[in-house]
Amino acid sequence: MDNHSKTNKKFGSILKDSEAKTPWHIMRLLSFLASLAVLCLPMFYAGHKNVSLITFAASIHNHGIDLTAILSDRAYLFAVSAILCAVIFGIAEIICSFFTSAKSGYKRDIIAFSVNFGVTVLMSFCSVGFGARVKAGLILTLLIYFIRFILQNAVHKKGVNTYNTVVALIIAGVVIASSCFVYRSPKVTYTPPKNADCDISAVTFNVAAAFGEKLDGTSSAERCDRFASYMNSIKPDIIGTQEMNSIWLEKLKSTMPDYENYGVKRGGDSEEKNSEMNAVFWNKTKFSAVEKNTIWLSETPEKESKYTYTDKDGNHCEAGCYRICSYVVLLNKQNGKNIIFLNTHLDNASEQAADFGANVVMNKLNELKEKYNNTDCTVLTGDFNETQDGTAYKLVASKLNDCTNRAKKTATYQEWGYRFTGNEPIDFIFTDGKAVDYTVLNDLNNGYVSDHYGVYSGINF
Repeated sequence: MDNHSKTNKKFGSILKDSEAKTPWHIMRLLSFLASLAVLCLPMFYAGHKNVSLITFAASIHNHGIDLTAILSDRAYLFAVSAILCAVIFGIAEIICSFFTSAKSGYKRDIIAFSVNFGVTVLMSFCSVGFGARVKAGLILTLLIYFIRFILQNAVHKKGVNTYNTVVALIIAGVVIASSCFVYRSPKVTYTPPKNADCDISAVTFNVAAAFGEKLDGTSSAERCDRFASYMNSIKPDIIGTQEMNSIWLEKLKSTMPDYENYGVKRGGDSEEKNSEMNAVFWNKTKFSAVEKNTIWLSETPEKESKYTYTDKDGNHCEAGCYRICSYVVLLNKQNGKNIIFLNTHLDNASEQAADFGANVVMNKLNELKEKYNNTDCTVLTGDFNETQDGTAYKLVASKLNDCTNRAKKTATYQEWGYRFTGNEPIDFIFTDGKAVDYTVLNDLNNGYVSDHYGVYSGINF
């Protein structure tokens, strides 16, 4: 009868009879939580991508599970697998903690403790595999294990148990070893652009001047210097940027001395100093500006404005923000011909606004072609905020050649390290010439620059 009664005890009764409120039980749960908390800190691999439990969950919430994106990147797949395994271990630890901490259940305590040990080992392995930013969490875990070891012996009143001491020392050794150094992952394989074999080389780069530090905390000023160093090293002839601001643009006049630049604030931003520019750059030894101007992607492109429209239900709608296209007509000093260079950033909040903006850009391009008929080529760069399946992209691609090499294409945007566009780019270079080289500028061994990668293309007239 007693056995039957024990077998059919309700969960609440089991919990009441357990040591769930003892210091040992509480500290064991804290040790699990400390290990799991490590997962909530950024874990970087390849020097610049960010994967953590929180960011992975946020990406799933925003975009769903993109298996193509996960499977296409082994390192990312491994990071996600580590997170999921740790969560499973953690759930198992919580369940075990309720049913194995009964009074006098010392052996079962050790079993549950071993499960927790598995979590900690996994966390330690993640710290070695993915680099910095987890040392604090692991050191905290070590301290909790040490306190747990003392309290457990005090609760059981057995003094220093040899077996328990050995287990605790092994765990402490693993944690200390994983906390004593920061792993630096090897440099990624990267093929630099070959701009010597083309008539003109172009780059498009969303630099996220004001807000790009969200991935790893690098300051805006430092990222500006890295961008300048990057461009000075590959030396493209023309550069189209998005999310530039006046602070960066002024600084780049001195840090990129081989280039002239032009940019206009789009307006409508909460902070004037961070008002976005689609600034363009050109090599001043090869080109001089004949005309430069900015238009707004709205019904009134010649003045500062935002696109508005009425949807099919009669509701008043508008673009997510003011959108612009900055352009410059360049004189090629070598042959006396012109190059028409446009740079834009399409809307991300409204597909209709993006489509309308693409039409405005193409209309301006047609005007410039009629005005300047002695041209070498036309180049359009931009962040389209959509993949090659988008309507705005298809509109432009029907008139100009996309420089994207489909065999080499990869994602150009990284959100919290989760590339929800899979291997699909959203940043493009178009031309009426011929693309002879295409490179996604994802060589960030000298440091993180932006939440976008730049795109490079060599073009022949």
